[in-house]
Amino acid sequence: MSEAEELAAALAPWVSERFGAGTAIQRLKLLAGGASQQAWRVEVSTPDAPLALIVRRDLGGRMFATALGRADEFAVIELAYRAGVPAPQPHAYLADLAGRPAFVMGCLDGETIGRRIVREPGLADARRALPAQMGRALAAIHTVPVDSAAFLPGPTADEGAAAYGLRMLEQELAGVAEPYPAIELGLAWLRRHMPRELPPVLCHGDYRVGNVVVNGAGLVGVLDWEFAHRGHPGEDLTFGAIRAWRFGEAGKRYGGVGDVAEFLAAYNAARGTAFTEGELYWFEVASNLKWAIATVTQARRHLSGQEPSLELASLGRMTAEIELEILSLIDPRHPRYPGD
Repeated sequence: MSEAEELAAALAPWVSERFGAGTAIQRLKLLAGGASQQAWRVEVSTPDAPLALIVRRDLGGRMFATALGRADEFAVIELAYRAGVPAPQPHAYLADLAGRPAFVMGCLDGETIGRRIVREPGLADARRALPAQMGRALAAIHTVPVDSAAFLPGPTADEGAAAYGLRMLEQELAGVAEPYPAIELGLAWLRRHMPRELPPVLCHGDYRVGNVVVNGAGLVGVLDWEFAHRGHPGEDLTFGAIRAWRFGEAGKRYGGVGDVAEFLAAYNAARGTAFTEGELYWFEVASNLKWAIATVTQARRHLSGQEPSLELASLGRMTAEIELEILSLIDPRHPRYPGD
């Protein structure tokens, strides 16, 4: 029995119970991407109409120690969906789907592959709309009452949100137990230039082009909530703007599709804040460090033999590129360096 056949057999009872007798699974397709989870598109025929679902299922590894399990990720999507955030409709958490935890959500139609979003001629209008749309959607995420997300990782009672983020980066790198001088220098810069602390918000944790669904009109929904936590809003405001997520369109600093200023203006207008790029520079450095450390930890999953994978190995070759970006950003000669 193939993996798809095994999953179809395991899903069939839930599908019938949820959508009624006469419902049948027509097709399962494993989607591209996902270094720590599988995503399956499940096409279902119901007595009323055809239906497409997405099943997110564990692969067994985690990019960060604080990455959520499927139960908590599903709970975050439920929070966001109920608050009006453009997120997939959550259907069910399944503690054991063919031997692994999983959850089921609605399928949002559109493009998710970053390099296609930034280049496809048919998405030109979407690219013009995306920075502002993503700014407004992020404001909606950050407006979700943080008390409702108390089950998520976050700062201790006497710890600032930015300090918590820095502590998590230090812990992740310490777990590697190998020297990475450029990353360590970046962490030292962060420690010397701590930003103004703000109350924590619900952070998506991986908010960028490549983790959103896009159609011809722009943003359809926000995906991949496994790194959600309680943190400083500056984390989400900068992660999507780092060079690694421009997919070769380096001149378009927000996700390879547009301008950071437009994204930030839309966020500020929707949330009633006044963040500036200069104020967020610390978080831009931190976001680059976060992704650099992630490439190291993912490559180690391959190199250690824990999970041999060409995709994980390829992430490791990106580390040096991000280290160069970090060194550039912490150099006082950088054109956007805010001063000490």
